[in-house]
Amino acid sequence: MKRRSLIKAIAAGSVTAMTPLAAMLARSAMAAEVQRTRTLFIYHPNGCVPDVFFPRAGALAGASFPGMTAPLQPVAQHLLFLDGIGYEGTANTHEGGALKCLTGVATSASGASSIEVQMGKEDWANRATSGVSRPSLQMGVGTKWGSDTSKRISYDNGTSLHPVDDPRTLYPQLFGAVTNGVDPAQLQVLARAREDLTRLSTALGSIERDRLEQHVAALDVLEQKLNAASMSGCLDVGTSIKPRVDAVIGGEEQALWATQVLANISAIQQDIAVATLSCGITRSIAFMYGVPVSPIVVPGTSTGDHDLSHQDAAAHTTSKVWWMGQLRQFIQKLAATPDVNGSLLDNTIICTVSDLGHGNYHNHHRIPMLLAGGKNAGLVTGRSVDLRPLGEPGKRWGDQVATQGGVNHTNVLMTIAEKAGYASVRMPTANGRINNVWINGNGL
Repeated sequence: MKRRSLIKAIAAGSVTAMTPLAAMLARSAMAAEVQRTRTLFIYHPNGCVPDVFFPRAGALAGASFPGMTAPLQPVAQHLLFLDGIGYEGTANTHEGGALKCLTGVATSASGASSIEVQMGKEDWANRATSGVSRPSLQMGVGTKWGSDTSKRISYDNGTSLHPVDDPRTLYPQLFGAVTNGVDPAQLQVLARAREDLTRLSTALGSIERDRLEQHVAALDVLEQKLNAASMSGCLDVGTSIKPRVDAVIGGEEQALWATQVLANISAIQQDIAVATLSCGITRSIAFMYGVPVSPIVVPGTSTGDHDLSHQDAAAHTTSKVWWMGQLRQFIQKLAATPDVNGSLLDNTIICTVSDLGHGNYHNHHRIPMLLAGGKNAGLVTGRSVDLRPLGEPGKRWGDQVATQGGVNHTNVLMTIAEKAGYASVRMPTANGRINNVWINGNGL
C-alpha cells in the first residue's frame, strides 16, 4: 500500500491487513495534534475520617496534609480537595454508597447508568471523530467478590458491570483483540505487530512517528513488566496463568488480592490504564481499588481494611495511606506521559469516590472526594475547598443530617462531564454545578 493510501486508510479506520494493535496505534498517532479530555474515576473503599482526610481549606502549597492524605503531599499542585460533598438519599450502607458513587441513584431498579458508561456511549456513537475502540473501561485491583453485584460501582441501564482485576486478561483484551482465555503467548502482542509498526513508522510524518514510537516504547516496558511478573509468580500465589472467572471458587481467586501481590498488580493495572488513555482506546475509565466492606489486608497492616475502618482514626489511617499512595503513583505516571499541550494528566480529569463518608459512622456526608489533573480542561488545582457553607443545610446524606450543609456529589459529576465536552450525560439527582472550582468560576 502506498504511503498516501495507507494514511487515508488509517484515518478512515479501514485498515484490515494490519494487526489490531498496529492499526490502533496508527490511528492514535494520526490524532497526535488533537487535544482530548479524558476522565478517570478512582474508587477507594470504606470511606475515611473526614477530619483526618481533608487539608484545611485554602492553598495546598506549603500546607500540612493530615494523616490519611499525607502520601499525596508530593503531588499537591495537581490536587483539588472537595470537602462537604454528600450522597443524597437513604441507604446509608457500604453497598448503597457504592451504587450511588457514579450513578447518583439509591437503587439499581431505576435503570441508571454510571457516568463513565454514559460518556462511553456518547464517544462510541461519535467514534468516527472520537477515535475510540472501546466505549468505556471498568478495571481495578482486588475487586473479586463472587457473584455479589452490590459490590460494584459501574452500571449500564441498571445492570452492574464487573471490573477486570487481572492484568493478564485485561492487557490482551485491550491491545491484542483477545476476548477470552489467557496464555503466555497472548501477552506478546507487540511481537506480532512489529512488522506493521516498522512499516508505519516510515510512512508517517515526524510528529505522528514520534507519537507512534512513544506508544510502542510504553507498551514494550508494560509487556516486559507483565511477562516478568506472570512468569515469576508475582501476580499469583498459585502456580499457573489461568483465565479470569467472575466467581471466587474455593478461594482460588483470592490470590489476586493477597497482600504480597497487591503492589505489583496495582502498578501494572495503572500502566495499562495510562496506556489505554494515552493510545485513545477509550476516554473514560472507572478504576476500583477493592470493594465495599473490603477485607483486603494492604501492605503495612495486618488487619482487613474494613475492620480497620471501624476502629479509631489512627487505625483506619494505617490502611488509607496505602490507597492514597497508589493514587499518588497514578497521578505521577499520568504527569510523566507526554500528550498534546503538556502531559496526559493535563488532559485527564481524575475524580475519587468511596462508598462512605465517615467509615465508622456509615454516613454519606463529607465523602473523601478530590479531583486532580484537568489543567487543559480549566480545573484549578493546588487547593482545598470547603463547600459546606455553599450547600443545603438540613439535607439528608445517608443517616446524617448535616447541619452545616453540603453539596450533592452528582453536581460534581455533571460539572466534570460538561467540562470534558459531553452533552448527553444525565445525573438524576443533580441540582447545580461546581463551576466555581474551574477557571471563570466565582473565584472561590
